[in-house]
Amino acid sequence: MGCDNKLSILRGWSLIGEPSYGEVLAYQTQRRSIVAGYNYADKKIIALLEYSGYTNTEIFNQWFEEHLCPSLKPKTTIVMDNASFHKSSKLIEIANKFDVQILYLPPYSPDLNPIEKV
Repeated sequence: MGCDNKLSILRGWSLIGEPSYGEVLAYQTQRRSIVAGYNYADKKIIALLEYSGYTNTEIFNQWFEEHLCPSLKPKTTIVMDNASFHKSSKLIEIANKFDVQILYLPPYSPDLNPIEKV
């Protein structure tokens, strides 16, 4: 998940026949992102990582190896959606190294993803 400080104003108010004006930051100056896991059994957020920038395969794999997997027991099943950075051969190698299993959800099924309910 990520957020930035780019503002978009879709509506405004003015007198009839007068244009609506306002100051808007038209460019993004900073993006903050969060990657985390959700332990369904304990109903807790785990392995939270906050950083500047966007999530990509390299950052996700690093988080997976350094933060998430060390906090899991062997034979744990990790449920993931079909984001492109969730599907790399390196990620499978890391999962095998920590003896955890990855289960991918069917495409377009956020209602089945437990972290969407947090």
